[in-house]
Amino acid sequence: MATSEDPSLPLSGISVLDITSNIAGPFAGVILADLGADVIKIEQPGGDPARRMVPLDGDRSAYFHVVNRNKSAVSLNLKDPLDRATLDKMMTTADVLLSNHLPARAAALNLTPERIARDHPHLIYGVLTAYGSSGADSSLPGFDAVLQARTGIAAVTGEPDGNPVRTGVSVLDLGSGMWLASAVLAALFRRTRTGRGGLVETSLFETGVNWVCYHILAHQLTGTTSARHGSGHPAFAPYGIFQTRDRGICIGIGSDPLFTAFCAAIDRPDLSTDPRFVDNSSRSAHRDELRKIIEETLAASDSWEWLGRLRAAGVPVDEVKLPEDLLQDEQVRATNMLLEYPGDGFTVLMPGLPITFEGHRPPLRMSAPHLPAKG
Repeated sequence: MATSEDPSLPLSGISVLDITSNIAGPFAGVILADLGADVIKIEQPGGDPARRMVPLDGDRSAYFHVVNRNKSAVSLNLKDPLDRATLDKMMTTADVLLSNHLPARAAALNLTPERIARDHPHLIYGVLTAYGSSGADSSLPGFDAVLQARTGIAAVTGEPDGNPVRTGVSVLDLGSGMWLASAVLAALFRRTRTGRGGLVETSLFETGVNWVCYHILAHQLTGTTSARHGSGHPAFAPYGIFQTRDRGICIGIGSDPLFTAFCAAIDRPDLSTDPRFVDNSSRSAHRDELRKIIEETLAASDSWEWLGRLRAAGVPVDEVKLPEDLLQDEQVRATNMLLEYPGDGFTVLMPGLPITFEGHRPPLRMSAPHLPAKG
């Protein structure tokens, strides 16, 4: 296992102060930490609420482990003048400060962008909030599911005859963290040219608006109301999970030639010349009829047989699995996506950063820190 510092990593030598909490902000920090930055998590007395998100591992939780690995931690009460002075001293040598405080809270703590720019012009100030820093809603708190509802993600997720639901993964938390980390990296590069830091911002709201881009444009082009399509997609057909004799498989057909290959593989070449299905527009208009025909055909054999036939024909297809099935997945082993994560007297596997450098994935150097004592 690598040590806490790894000079081979691209952000080695970069210092980050992470005063964020919960999921989205710390995820930005863990991306930078995985890339080699020295990330110091600064926690209020009592600790990050993410420490208490079930399931628990003592004073850490599964979520806390995931978004705070490769970081060290100190406890500072940012309402206390002495601790604020300590943070200011730390900012004089840091490269990046990450915050997810709402504007009023940042102002109360004297952490406004204007003040940071004046006193620490070299510092890159990364801010992640629920609704952004401008507009009437900028003062509102928010969590992933709340913003999935607001931005329409929940409305287009789920079965057509069901209720809107949040996605099974906290996509706005993790996505916003990714955007903030990307912005910090861009600002670090800009600083090499200008010598100055600056403010970079994102929010769960802006991430959600960006991620329903297709639906926003499709509505303007057609005037139709966005709808739920289950595992399917409004732009393609056939697409989604289809039942075989023993279980479901997920099939993706994104072009007319692929549909022709698919029809041949399931011994239904006639479907590719049927006027209802001859091109993607026609198939999308008759998606329910097509689904019924396909599932009647697939019901003749088990999933493993269809997987073999469709893959041999070059059709994108795969099994429907649980996340924990990835622990035994051969492709996971081949890509080395699950890395050994050092615990206290135990070792578990955790997904690493989904990028490599010269074929090597950034290592998990340290476990998430225990709750630091007030110093």
